[in-house]
This record gives sequence, C-alpha cells and structure tokens, in this order.
Amino acid sequence: MSAESTLYREQADAQAMAALATSVRAGWKAACILPHESTLPSQTSVCPADRAEFSFVEWLFTRSLVRHRQARDPSLWCPTPRVKVRQVEKVENRTFLKRYAQRREELLEERAGHNCEALRDIKTFIGQSLQNRRSIEEVCRCSDTGVNLNEVLLFHGSPNGKINGILNGGFDPRYAGLGTGAMFGQGSYFAHNASKCFRYAGDSTTDPGGLRQSVLVVRALLGNPHYQQHMCPDRRMPPANTHSVVALTKAEGGCVDHREYVLYEKAAILPLYLIEFQHLPDCGCLMCCV
Repeated sequence: MSAESTLYREQADAQAMAALATSVRAGWKAACILPHESTLPSQTSVCPADRAEFSFVEWLFTRSLVRHRQARDPSLWCPTPRVKVRQVEKVENRTFLKRYAQRREELLEERAGHNCEALRDIKTFIGQSLQNRRSIEEVCRCSDTGVNLNEVLLFHGSPNGKINGILNGGFDPRYAGLGTGAMFGQGSYFAHNASKCFRYAGDSTTDPGGLRQSVLVVRALLGNPHYQQHMCPDRRMPPANTHSVVALTKAEGGCVDHREYVLYEKAAILPLYLIEFQHLPDCGCLMCCV
C-alpha cells in the first residue's frame, strides 16, 4: 500500500471515529433525558432505537464486557466475550416514568438539594491481576441531572419470560432470586458490566451464527448506596439512611468478582432499552466455553 493510500485510509478512519463519537454523545444525551409523561404511551411500547441511541447503547454495552470465571472450573477465567449487538429497542411506558419521577422528587426533598456522595472507585481482581478503575469512568452516569443522586445506567439479565413481565409491569423485587438465588436479599439486581448478566439471560436461542441473548438497560436511582461486603440473603431493604446496596468486589473486601447493584423498590428503576446480541463463533466467554 502506498504512503498516499495509507494517509487516505488513516484520515477516513479518523473521520469515522469522530462521527461515531458525535453519535455516541448524542445518543447518551437522548438516553438520559427524562421525557414529559404526556409524550409516552400508557402501555409499554418497544420499538427500534434511532441511530444515535443505537450507537450509544452499543458503545455502552461493548465497553463494559469483561472476563469471568468458567462455570466448570472457577479457578480459570474465560476471555472477554466476543459478541455483536444485533438490535436495540427503546422501552417507553408512562406509568414507569411517573413512578420513577415521583421517587426522584422524594429523594430530592429528602436530600434538601444536596448531592449524594459519589460512588467509590472500583478495584477488581481478574485472575491474579488487580485492576483499579475510577467509578466515574467505569459506571455510566446520567448526564441530565443537576443534583447528584447517583443516577446511573446499568444492565439486567433475566430469562425471556421474565423480561416480558418486566416490560409489562416493571421490576418487582418480591420475585428476586427465583431460580438464581439472592445473595444480597430480596431486591432487583443489576451490573455495570453487561457480561455479568449473560448467565442470567436464559431462554437463549442458537442459530448458525451463534448464541443469541437479550439484556435490559435501565436507569437506576442509587441515591446514597450502602457498600456491602458479605452476603445478606435475608435483607428486604437497604440500611437506614441509604437507598441501595452496592455489593463490593473481593479486591474491595467484598465477596463478588464484579460489583452488583441491588434496589429494593421498583420506583427507583426505569427500563430504557432492550438489547439483542449474538455471540460470535470464536467467543470463549462463560456461556460458550461449557
């Protein structure tokens, strides 16, 4: 390849990356804006996301993928998943929005306009390697908020039947852990790493191109989180003066490899997107190396 061709290719790649960055920023802004309730349907609507929102959700999903332990031998770690986002659908429901907005107003009044303490930075062991990551870079914050209530975008995995129930009625912490266990009590469980949700996203389908699964993206109102180090399966609500539970990693003195976020009331969770993705033929993640 000539030097001139190489230069043209580098310029084209740079332009493509700049266009993608612009689209991701626009999608992030669109994802974080709370619409007026009058613009939303009274029953759940699920329709394809626009190009900017697709770009943002795909970026959010892909950047969050990490290594996990093998199911058959937990002493071994799988490689980072290789997957492709096939579809992003936007979830809209007037009741979900009203419920979330009301809980947000209640928390604002409780905080009297003062910020909640920002999420702690994250430490995680991957194999024998310790990783230190800033929470503000690792966990996607909602960009439209004035007062910091720790509103973040998180992932949730459930079998298809349960996903349909969530889309119709919202999250219901009373059914937490059915079939999977509830290490941190009767709440709804989320992760900032989409790959942590893969093992819970059951009812998967396989086609010649590879395993297909779906996960949800939600807006979560964490408020003042309680940082949990040990299992607490009997918990029904967060401790006094806190609004959620963050299960810490083993590197932070906790008991999980990757953080988990637990909310105990449905009003603090707003479903935003449904992602359908496919594992590539060379994927060696915990779902593919069985």
